[in-house]
Amino acid sequence: MVERLKVFDEHYRYVRDETRDTVHKKGLWHETFHCWLVDGTNVLIQKRSATKKDFPGLYDITAAGHLMANEEIMDGIREVEEELGIEVDPFKIKRMGVVRDTITLPGFIDNEFSNVFFYKSNFSLTDFSLQQEEVESIHAVSIEDLQSLFKREVEQIILSNSSEITLSDFVPHETEYFLAISEYLDLAKSGGM
Repeated sequence: MVERLKVFDEHYRYVRDETRDTVHKKGLWHETFHCWLVDGTNVLIQKRSATKKDFPGLYDITAAGHLMANEEIMDGIREVEEELGIEVDPFKIKRMGVVRDTITLPGFIDNEFSNVFFYKSNFSLTDFSLQQEEVESIHAVSIEDLQSLFKREVEQIILSNSSEITLSDFVPHETEYFLAISEYLDLAKSGGM
């Protein structure tokens, strides 16, 4: 099945539908759903499967994905449920905003309007049933440590499993994306979500 995405202009106005391959080949703007699970002191991040086509083995958002042409933004909740094997309570999810994000690699231009959500989580790491072809593992990290890494105040942080990671171990989002997430995490720390 060929995946089709909505294409937007640079002002986030709908233009037309295109195949996912065309969108990434031509660098067309499209929308994604990004959901970070937070509990007030920690945030969960995923390690992408080593078999993923894009950015295998790198750390990333708790759960995220492209929104298909026939989907509305909130339909992105399916990404959390598919990748992590948990049921999402739509009353606990909070929309934080839309962040423009561009990742450019040879033959691949990913221009996204990232719809960022936080989900108030009281899950333990054993509650997840991971979709192995998408997600290798889930890790807890303190909000403050992740913010420090995203703001480039530290070079590395330590995950709940004692692994040390650097920003180069993450999917290469733009600096502005990481800074926006850091600001949103301030709200999570202060109980504002």
